[in-house]
Amino acid sequence: MVSICILGGGSSGWMTAAAFAKVFPQYKIRLIENPTQKPLSVGESTLGHFNRYLQMLGVKDSDWMKECNATYKLSIQFTNWAGKGEIFQYPFGDFDYTNGDFLTWYYLHYTWPQLFPDTSYCEFYNPISYLASTNKIVDDNTRVRNFRRHWDTSYHFDATKFGGWLRDNICQTVEHTKAKIVSTFYDDKCNVKGVVDEYGNDYKADYFIDCTGFGSLLLEKSMDQSFIEFPNLPNDSAVVTHVPYIDKQTEMKNQTDGYAMDNGWCWTIPLWENIGKGYVYSSKFIDKFKAEEDFRKHLDLNCFTSNEWDGKVEHIKFKHGKRRLGWCQNVIGIGLSYGFLEPLESTGLFTTHENIQRLVEVFERRGGHITQIDIDGYNHAVHYELEAMKEFVEMHYYLSPRTDTEYWRHYSNKSPLSYDMMFDKIVRSPRLYQEFIHCWNIANAPKDLGGIPYIAAGMGYHPLTKTDYEYKMARGEFSLGYLNEVKDKHFHYRKNVLKYLKDQPSHYEYLRQRIYV
Repeated sequence: MVSICILGGGSSGWMTAAAFAKVFPQYKIRLIENPTQKPLSVGESTLGHFNRYLQMLGVKDSDWMKECNATYKLSIQFTNWAGKGEIFQYPFGDFDYTNGDFLTWYYLHYTWPQLFPDTSYCEFYNPISYLASTNKIVDDNTRVRNFRRHWDTSYHFDATKFGGWLRDNICQTVEHTKAKIVSTFYDDKCNVKGVVDEYGNDYKADYFIDCTGFGSLLLEKSMDQSFIEFPNLPNDSAVVTHVPYIDKQTEMKNQTDGYAMDNGWCWTIPLWENIGKGYVYSSKFIDKFKAEEDFRKHLDLNCFTSNEWDGKVEHIKFKHGKRRLGWCQNVIGIGLSYGFLEPLESTGLFTTHENIQRLVEVFERRGGHITQIDIDGYNHAVHYELEAMKEFVEMHYYLSPRTDTEYWRHYSNKSPLSYDMMFDKIVRSPRLYQEFIHCWNIANAPKDLGGIPYIAAGMGYHPLTKTDYEYKMARGEFSLGYLNEVKDKHFHYRKNVLKYLKDQPSHYEYLRQRIYV
């Protein structure tokens, strides 16, 4: 029988334990939790990929959401990133080419700039943006094109409560031990053979999964996997709080808002009971006292405070990067013990559940038989994914046209593209990456670029320039008659879908009727 010991509770520990308990009921699984350590939640927001993790557990929304302060999330709204007062969206779900191919919107944009501003890119290629902009949730995907209710929705939730729910409802077969681990002992092949608590009790296992957070008790301290910092990400600090609702009906949005500030950005995460707020900033440009002052001003100006708010905030310091290896010998790091990126694109929970799923697949692939090729493959996958996410997060800053503060002037003059990543992307998919990102030509498969086209278009960064547009129109690559047909078709659908959504329940009402009964 395979035995697995998970060190650390919190969301990453219990998410790992739940996945292994569900997929491998024959395994002996123990989770050791330090009773004196307060778990650091890796986030309150996820991406659509989280649905795969839930499917693996076999749970429905009604099973867990009401226990975890959860709401739905269909999009990320970016406020002030393209300039003060400018707003654009990054809706979830696949691109929809009903209106035309990848180039069509750019031709419409240059032909009728008033009708097709930068902010219209997302609604042209993704009707889910209509749900986000109207704050609605629907079950009928025949009326909102391309919307798959159980795959294209993601969640806001309390990650610590979610860990507790998994512990109580999925992990009944997991042996839960509360102990402070103080030392490690090894076998003759330098694998961790066991760990010892402060009272001298030892715990042996075949594999150890490190979920001990930034401290990385096993992966770093026992296996000497040093932390490699990502130097170009701008922010290293945050001030956070939760504020009460003033009006749930209007304030409980079905999207996360990333509100760009002078020296960073603020998140707004609408949970069921309250609203999660935080200001992520760079200490190179502002100290904690000025950051808190600006954060409180932001809360007041945007009507997030009321007489019921206790006014308490918490300051957090962090660093971006990862351990040299995510899997060393028989030790695997999951969550913060392996790596961390600032939470701009819900990176914390995303990398956690994605790495858990990869790890489960490794154990499942050959019935628990694992060799070095499995370990190397896992390490390559988690390294590449975190590097790719890092560059995607960096891109938000480097594509921004803002130059109104020293912070924005500094980061708009950097490039997120490392040579290794650029080479890898170009080798694997030359027309996809180099043509869009570098604007050398035009990409023809944007869905493989994830959110990049939404971010770039929202920032006014277009792979098709006005000069290219005029040249291609002169060559007859697109006709004005065709563009008129597409325009009329788009606005006809837009009118009908908005009319339909007008009578649908708000995000709050939908949750009240379906989840919080």
